[in-house]
Parts: sequence; structure tokens; C-alpha cells
Amino acid sequence: MTLTEFVVYALATWRVASLLSEEDGPWAVFEKMRHLLGVRLDEQSWPEGKNQVAEALICIWCLTPWVGLAWALFVLVWPPVAFWCALPFALSAAAIIVNARGVRFRKRNR
Repeated sequence: MTLTEFVVYALATWRVASLLSEEDGPWAVFEKMRHLLGVRLDEQSWPEGKNQVAEALICIWCLTPWVGLAWALFVLVWPPVAFWCALPFALSAAAIIVNARGVRFRKRNR
């Protein structure tokens, strides 16, 4: 695996884990999936898991090893397709990082 491939898979892992654990997604698909798997909101609207799967879904640090394992298995089974599937997620992650840096820079220079 080249350094470029590693970076693409690492960024894609973070982006997919972020989508699954923290974002609503189009038509609230990820929110509905989390609810179906046992994630509920408490009185302060903080997510809490009602089972082990739900606990993993609300913790991005807990979820990234599993998403990384899925990418690794995908790479072992079908390397070229895995890379091209990971690339849009990696580009999205990179754009989010660049945007976050830009927002911080603009706030500091006001």
C-alpha cells in the first residue's frame, strides 16, 4: 500500500465513521439508522446507546476501528474498487478539514 492509498483510506475511514455516528445525512437516513439500532436522545438531547451496537455508533473513536476493518477487508477482496469507493469520502474529509481551518483563520483575523 502506498502512502497516498493509506491517506485516502484513513480519511475515508474518518468520514464514514463521522457520517454514521454524528450526522443526519440526506433524508435523515443516518439518524433513522442510529435510532433503529438503539440510539436514543436523553433529556438534554445527548445520544445514548441502548445496546452495544448503539454504544459504538455514538462514539466516533469506538466506530473508526470497525470502519477501518471494513475498508481493509474491501481492499483485500477488491483493491481497485475499494480505492475508488474510498476516494470521494477522502476528498470530502479533506474539504471539511480545509474549511474548518479557514473558518478558524477568518475568526482570528476579524
